[in-house]
Amino acid sequence: MRVGLSLILVSLVLIISSIVLAFISIQSTYFEVVGFSYGSVAVPPSYGSYPWAILTHGEPKAEVYFNSTTIYLNKIENYSLPYRTYYVYVVYGYVQPYAYLSIFSLFLVSVGSLIGFKASVLYFQSLKIGDLVRGYAVGGSLRRYILKRGSSSLISLFLVFLVVYILEFLHGRNAFLSLVHFLSFNAGVSGYFGVSVSSLILTSLSYTSFLLSITFGSTVYLTSFLSVYGLTGKIGRVLSYWKYVGTALASWVLAIVLLYVFHFFLHIFPYGSPSGNVFSYVVMPFLSLFFPFVGIYSNRLLKAVFKNDVYFMKGLDSKIIIYRHYLGNASVLMLSSISSAFMEMLVAELLVEGIFGWPGFGELLKIAVFNGDYKVVEGVMLTYSTIEVLSSFITDVIYGIIDPRVTR
Repeated sequence: MRVGLSLILVSLVLIISSIVLAFISIQSTYFEVVGFSYGSVAVPPSYGSYPWAILTHGEPKAEVYFNSTTIYLNKIENYSLPYRTYYVYVVYGYVQPYAYLSIFSLFLVSVGSLIGFKASVLYFQSLKIGDLVRGYAVGGSLRRYILKRGSSSLISLFLVFLVVYILEFLHGRNAFLSLVHFLSFNAGVSGYFGVSVSSLILTSLSYTSFLLSITFGSTVYLTSFLSVYGLTGKIGRVLSYWKYVGTALASWVLAIVLLYVFHFFLHIFPYGSPSGNVFSYVVMPFLSLFFPFVGIYSNRLLKAVFKNDVYFMKGLDSKIIIYRHYLGNASVLMLSSISSAFMEMLVAELLVEGIFGWPGFGELLKIAVFNGDYKVVEGVMLTYSTIEVLSSFITDVIYGIIDPRVTR
């Protein structure tokens, strides 16, 4: 039981740390980029590489100062002065200086949820059958297992890069050079927003990671806890019926219903880009993702446990059969289910973000598609695929360490 409690503590620390990092990453602050020079044309300073919070605060603005005159520009571009003089060109707006923390947040919630599932299994096994949970987990070669998972991940990444290469080639660009720029986080300038594609991806990823860390962590952790606890009780039967919610009611359908009821009809929760209390904007997207995935995930776990009729087993108590043999084997099968659940929720979140106007990957992708900004579309696709492949690889390796049976 001590091992289970220790793992529960570790998983909670990882999930909470993920939420904290994601929350820090969405914080914005006022920022100015100042350029000073002499000439007849005021040239804006280099500003595109900064993490401008465009989806939440709009595009950066510009002003030109010369000889006690202030010019407010509608667009950041070269401005012709009436004569040669000294001038100051200021680009100002809001940036998210800690947007890069969102990357670490995604991996922490993925690993924390995985460990949380294993911790729930170990804790309730020890609680129900005591020392009988102890056994020798026979595994294979961890090195061979890591190489196998790593090679699979590399093949997946190669296919993603190949698609980007083909798209760049079809647009008449140097496909190899463009791919190198993508890999070096220099994906060029957005044709619609006018800033770095990399900065757009980072700032929108911050909001995606914030919503995902809250939703995925609570969904996997709570569902694992309740499912394992209620294997032989009423909770298990309730969760087994809950699967119909996840099957029949998709996240985007529930999102539309919640938006109409709680915003347009009852006027309780806001939606769109957060202004003020960010957590009030999270409620409806969270519920849209949480309820369907609780049913889907619990159904996978309970189906894996009760794939045979325990009452035909003779000579052993049903608790031993369920909590040691069936649940022990099911925990190995649920590894792939947790990894796929992470990817499925990330896909569902893209749709939910677009519906609620949540300034994450989904909203950025929607705007980019509607305005033909293919550089942003390629950047989102490449980043999204890379996160999925790497998170799956990391969780596979960690689970191979804490449960050697998956390496067989």
